[in-house]
Amino acid sequence: MSILFVVNSDNKLFEIDSGGALRNNLFIRALSEIGHVDVICFSQNDIISNIQNCDVIYSKRLTDTKDFKEVFRSLLSVTLWPSNPYSYYQVNEQKAAIINEFVDKNGYDIIACRYAETSIICGLLKYRDKLVIDLDDNQANVLKFEAIQEQSMLKRWKKLYESKRIGRMLEKLSNNVQCLFCSNPLELPSSKTIYLHNTTVLEIPTTDKTESSRPRILFVGFLNFYPNKQGITHFVKSVFPSVKAAIPHAELRIVGDGKQDFLDFLNGIDGVEAVGKVADLALEYLETSVVIIPIYYGSGTCVKFVEAMLMNRPVISSPIGARGFSDVCKDGEDYMLAIDDKEFVNKTIELLSSVSKSKEIANNGFEKAKRHYSQDKFIEIVKNAILIMMSKKNTTKRLNENQYYNSYLWGRTLYRKMFKIGLLPNV
Repeated sequence: MSILFVVNSDNKLFEIDSGGALRNNLFIRALSEIGHVDVICFSQNDIISNIQNCDVIYSKRLTDTKDFKEVFRSLLSVTLWPSNPYSYYQVNEQKAAIINEFVDKNGYDIIACRYAETSIICGLLKYRDKLVIDLDDNQANVLKFEAIQEQSMLKRWKKLYESKRIGRMLEKLSNNVQCLFCSNPLELPSSKTIYLHNTTVLEIPTTDKTESSRPRILFVGFLNFYPNKQGITHFVKSVFPSVKAAIPHAELRIVGDGKQDFLDFLNGIDGVEAVGKVADLALEYLETSVVIIPIYYGSGTCVKFVEAMLMNRPVISSPIGARGFSDVCKDGEDYMLAIDDKEFVNKTIELLSSVSKSKEIANNGFEKAKRHYSQDKFIEIVKNAILIMMSKKNTTKRLNENQYYNSYLWGRTLYRKMFKIGLLPNV
């Protein structure tokens, strides 16, 4: 079986230094266990595969350009065809031509990519009878949570409207490609979408907490990301002082890149140590008693939730931090849910004070995470879904009969006709 994997941006594929890079890598590894994978990457020029049965056959940076005419066409298309993927992104004809050349030459059984925009920009929807997309986070939900942060009522309404439009588009997209994955079971665009969990590169369980373990609380997250920054700021102001009052030698260690002024602010708080990016994240978990996830905004799922469990550490999370995991993980058994500041304080104190309770929560969570959120489980889900897809008879028609692509061409033609008769300005 031959497989083509298309990358449209500078996402790392073979160097794992983030959750997104890991998801790229695992997705390709899963595909490589089904058949040989060729990678076309429109980014940097020095990408070399370190995965068996996988080769990079094209790697060159090509820029996606959009002039004023195309911006206007896009706005017109979104108004007239809000469920059409081509209304949101412009096909890069140069990229599409390169892909078509390789597809015509090699006749791939499967064409795969990550993100809906990649499938559109690179012209992959014409191959929807063999197309596999990893959507990852549902962009409609991302916009919905961004709307919550907007102070302006007009901007909030605009974000919510965009969220509904993109939600309808993704639902239609999901129903018209062979296989589409999403990272949160609560955000699946349609009943045909397959839940594919996030996971972590750290799958080495640490030792159990002992009586001599220091009462250290750990938060891990990229601190320039608003939900992380807002969440840990709230924790150090509204939760940690009460924990510190009950357990004077308690420590809060914050790990993750952030601006220096914010790190300085955190380090100015008694008992708090913000260290930025670290070389050995596994060591941070080893020296930690409790992992906190005070996240109050966001979509998708928190990788740090799974990561802490796979590192055999007890987790205390806000409802948003645990969102998408509650169908598998149970509050009070596999992790502890804190619905408000008072619960965060009480449950943090409880786990710091009780070795037996801490061990119980950590061990239960570790066993659940191994079964449901491991790298092996990720690969298994992708392989099974694609093998089932390949076993079905493909009846979907291609290219010139594709409703999406025809609508895109029709919208472009309509714009040109409106321009010719003077209804649109000469731009």
